[in-house]
Amino acid sequence: MTALPTIVLLHGMWHGGWAWERVEVLLEAAGYPCVRVTLPGKNRAQGDPTFQGHCDHLVRVLADVPGDVVLVGHSYSGALLSEVGAAPNVRAMVFVSAFCLEPGESVASVNDAKAGSQAGINEILQVGDYLTIDAEVARNAFYHDCTPEEATNAAARLTPEHAGARVAIVSNAAWRSVSSHFVVCTLDRACTPEVQRMMAARVDSSTELKSGHSPMLSMPEALAHTITEFESQRRRTTRRHSHPERAS
Repeated sequence: MTALPTIVLLHGMWHGGWAWERVEVLLEAAGYPCVRVTLPGKNRAQGDPTFQGHCDHLVRVLADVPGDVVLVGHSYSGALLSEVGAAPNVRAMVFVSAFCLEPGESVASVNDAKAGSQAGINEILQVGDYLTIDAEVARNAFYHDCTPEEATNAAARLTPEHAGARVAIVSNAAWRSVSSHFVVCTLDRACTPEVQRMMAARVDSSTELKSGHSPMLSMPEALAHTITEFESQRRRTTRRHSHPERAS
């Protein structure tokens, strides 16, 4: 039996690998090895905190993973999937309310183009080279469908994000050559469902979860199931194409 791919989990702006803890447990229980990435940043992982630094960090992570990889990105990290997701061992990508970008776009250009985001440019504070977001804004925009305790705990763990990350323009669209799936979060207040559906229409397939912006925290079981269902279907399709039945 072919070994299952490693699922590499990437977080959104201000977050860390901690956001994926519960989903990781469920995926590993289903037999999938996982790598939770924490991107470089202030009070986070060491290294270059810019968008390019994040891309370089992800490339190094992928190079260290033996075998096939499924990349799963939340929110901002969809830009990383778009830019460097066509690495040699990446077989598929899952965008979770994530910025599936065309060359020339940025997180800011897409999210600020339409009204409705409650975590957009008007809610973000820039201090020096870094962006921060108020804890109350975060609880309302990112975690409104989590328990109050979960929302407060998550908001307290947020860290500053380099200002350049939000406006960095991507030059690639890896989702054109890598099998990709988009998870639309229909109750999202940070990236509106309208914006998500526009990006979801770019990729091979999509599903919808009745979730706010952070389903890895509010409904980890449903999100883990969505990821594994997509990957199972992808592998079945790949096997059929690789071993077509001989004509009788």
